[in-house]
Amino acid sequence: MKKICIITAARSEYGLLKWVMDGVHNDPELELQLVVTGAHLSEKHGKTVRFIEEDGYPIAARVDMHLASDNRQDIVRSMGHCSFGMADVLADLGPGIVVVLGDRYELLPIVSAALVMGIPVAHISGGDVTEGAIDNEVRNAVSMMSTLHFPGVESSAENLRRMLGEDARIYTAGEPGLESFLRFDLMSRKELADSIGLDTDKPWCLVTLHSETKLGLEENLEMVRNLFEEMQQVEDTQFVISKANADFGGVQINDFWDEAVKQDTDKYHLFTSLGQRRYLSFMQQAAGVIGNSSSGIVEAPFLGIPVVNIGDRQKGRHLCNNVIQCDRSRNGIHSAIEKMLQQPKIVDTYYGDGHTAAGIIQHIKDYLNEK
Repeated sequence: MKKICIITAARSEYGLLKWVMDGVHNDPELELQLVVTGAHLSEKHGKTVRFIEEDGYPIAARVDMHLASDNRQDIVRSMGHCSFGMADVLADLGPGIVVVLGDRYELLPIVSAALVMGIPVAHISGGDVTEGAIDNEVRNAVSMMSTLHFPGVESSAENLRRMLGEDARIYTAGEPGLESFLRFDLMSRKELADSIGLDTDKPWCLVTLHSETKLGLEENLEMVRNLFEEMQQVEDTQFVISKANADFGGVQINDFWDEAVKQDTDKYHLFTSLGQRRYLSFMQQAAGVIGNSSSGIVEAPFLGIPVVNIGDRQKGRHLCNNVIQCDRSRNGIHSAIEKMLQQPKIVDTYYGDGHTAAGIIQHIKDYLNEK
């Protein structure tokens, strides 16, 4: 049995890793060693480990990062807790390879621990460019410490070849999150409406706004205030809001939402986490997606749903034809939302066809057999 250690630290990245995790778990030649850390174990961020438990995947270890706050100093301290925990967990589990995805800061202590301990790393979704967040630097650092690379698109693969050399083990795989649209039994509009009390006859908009981690706190709060003021101007529409993640400024954005939605509890429905199946179901049924989440850039085009992408958090990514880019100002957001509500569906498969996990798993098996 080849031991594959998959590590997840956040709700969004768990959803993207799900089908790789599922494939490893159900492969008779492989042993899934699932390690859960980060916001998954934080009450403040919804303790989303419960979604993993509900899905039935065995958790081999939990590493508490002690996410006390989202200020920069506390985030650095939490990374230290992660390093301590990962040293013990990786020593105990003895995996053949560690699998991680994306660009969140938690990956730095995770991957550096594996590097020092001589454990190869497979990195999914490297080579992307997002100039508006420290994710860009984190992603590239993780790529430099990894052995196998599974970028989503060929342009990202080219970026990795320039960074790592033509001989690097780079396999363009497609974006893994798209697989959920093919494999989940998504909820119907009526099921969604009944689950939280929405009106099936009104348009719904899905909102996820994270902080821009290269901006100051006040600039991020101004961005969420501007967005809310423009949401207030949209009539006969209901908004399903998913809270920000555990980045610097995320707590303050979420505190703002906690108070703002009280102004109209029929119009606004706020969730710490919707869970992957319900989130994607809402996206499928939405009149539009608003915010700056990568799901609006990568997943929404697969469905053709109109997207308003605010600010620079995703700057550098390819924007499909369904995406309307705007700045953080009220005027910019106002114009973009107006356009979104009039825009028809525009399907774009730039980020893949939804068949990703099997190819990633096979390349990992081939590498371990060769090793």
